[in-house]
Amino acid sequence: MSLTPSRGFRACFGLPVRVTAPAAALTLCRALFVGALAVACAGAFAAAPLSASAAQAAASPALPQEQIAAVGEAGTVYLSGTWSGFVNFPTPDGGTAWSDEVDASFSCSGFVASSDGSVVTAGHCADVAEGKTSIVDEFLASEVSNGDITEADAQGYLAAGAEANWPVEGQKTGEPPVLAMKVYPAITISADDSTSYPAVLVDDRPLDQGDVALFKIDTPSPLPVLVVSTTQPATGQQVDAIGYPGNVTSLVSGNPEPTFAQGQVSGRQQTDGGPFTQIGVAMSPGMSGGPVVDGNADVVGTVSFGPSSDTQQLNFAAAPETIAALLSRNAVKNELAASDTQFRAGLNEFFTGKYHAAADDLGKALAANPDNAIAQQYQAKAVAAFPQENTMGWVIWVVLGGVLLVVVVIVVVLLLVLGRSRKRRRAAAQAAAETAPAMSGAVSGYGSPEAAAPPVGMAPPPVVAPPVGMTQAVGYAAPPPTPYASPTAAVPAEFAPVVTSPGLAAPQPTAPVAAEPRMASPEVAVPLAVSEMAAPGMAAPETTAPPASPLAATPTEFAPAAEYPVAAPVPAASVYSVTDATEHPATEQPATEPAGAPCSSCGAVNSAEARFCATCGNPLGR
Repeated sequence: MSLTPSRGFRACFGLPVRVTAPAAALTLCRALFVGALAVACAGAFAAAPLSASAAQAAASPALPQEQIAAVGEAGTVYLSGTWSGFVNFPTPDGGTAWSDEVDASFSCSGFVASSDGSVVTAGHCADVAEGKTSIVDEFLASEVSNGDITEADAQGYLAAGAEANWPVEGQKTGEPPVLAMKVYPAITISADDSTSYPAVLVDDRPLDQGDVALFKIDTPSPLPVLVVSTTQPATGQQVDAIGYPGNVTSLVSGNPEPTFAQGQVSGRQQTDGGPFTQIGVAMSPGMSGGPVVDGNADVVGTVSFGPSSDTQQLNFAAAPETIAALLSRNAVKNELAASDTQFRAGLNEFFTGKYHAAADDLGKALAANPDNAIAQQYQAKAVAAFPQENTMGWVIWVVLGGVLLVVVVIVVVLLLVLGRSRKRRRAAAQAAAETAPAMSGAVSGYGSPEAAAPPVGMAPPPVVAPPVGMTQAVGYAAPPPTPYASPTAAVPAEFAPVVTSPGLAAPQPTAPVAAEPRMASPEVAVPLAVSEMAAPGMAAPETTAPPASPLAATPTEFAPAAEYPVAAPVPAASVYSVTDATEHPATEQPATEPAGAPCSSCGAVNSAEARFCATCGNPLGR
């Protein structure tokens, strides 16, 4: 099975058609590495706690409703205010009189805008005009309760404009009534306990100017913050109004919890006091100033007012840009503190099933603010849910990633080993191909072997001329010399061709044997001179006069054979060099001529067709 991609696959994806083993290994390694990395990242993502999820929670849409309630409740506050002043009321004799100090209590809702204690509520909760009205109403109610006037009298005074016309002053003449405000953060309110902080009015915009107010409290620890949205709520968007309605507060025993009234945005309206968001949420006194939050638990308004004679759930909330302008005008930084980030991270982990991480982050939030009752509540829930969390899921991902990495390493090693083995075989074949042409006397193809050139310094073999009067047949080639060497004459070792073959030792040189002088036949004429036949360093043999012969030619034409020492012929087989059998396995050696009778002069065996001895040149006897 091939591990490289097919030709069609490589062409389709723009890969080279010819892929070597290293390239295939690299490609496969990359693919496996990417897969292992994806598995490892998925495991790390599944295993890592979402420590920064609080910041992402604000950007992620549609948090669970319970999580919205937890974040919203943590940032909500309960405000308890008291107006104190003196009322100048009419007497039965037609005069006026100043009452005793009258205290008018009321409640509102609000939210924490900064962790250092900035609190936003409705403007009419801090409006002096509203305070005077509350004091007059309280004075008439007390007069009815004391029996000084009847209920009908009180209604008559109100109808006559007592709230707007009766003077109300503070401790000193000409001063407005005094407002004493206490703020109870929701995180400090439990069923049987609560913690309040005195609040100072920083800025106030009455109903006809946007209906927002800013208070400041001093707390020993940072408070959870609700962030004001930077965008307008869309019509039809789901919202929640959070607050402490007075009618519910008066009915419950102990400290109440905030109420969540859910509805939709009905539209955006412009009034004399500025822009307001119309919401289809039921409201009641006491919820004024409470935050209206969207699906990300961001503030998109504060509860403001509603038509007094309208029974439908059509109420108005201050616009988010009005709240943002109030904070900006007073240099309030509406951002999450570190403890608040940990608190939101713990809530997000709790609602995503990561109970161990939730308990840890909520514990950090409690270390910063031990009074955070909501953090305590959800930390206890997280600890109780420990058995439900699968804490071993990340181990499976890590094991899978490790297995894939091991597979990658094994495959890469195997491919590298195969590639190196293939390289070695290719290099060995190339070396053999380069060595074969350098061998001497190599056989070319399947034809006849080429004759080997004589060694350097050695004269070519003598050419024997045919006897006088004898002609060579046309078209008849002289037979090759017999491969049988002469027993009496030998070629010097330094001149003899050396036949070598890879793996075989070279033959040892033999000492030269001097050829015995023979009487040359007068029928043989050798056209070569002695100086041409004599090998370097060898003395010419002595010559003897040949006997008279009827066939002898003129002395000037033929010289005695003894003057021409003839070197032993090189056997035909010596012209072939042993070559690599693997290159020409089917090469056939040429067939040799049948041997004839030995020469009577020198004893050399010649071909059966030869007329003269190839060694001494004498005629062969028949």
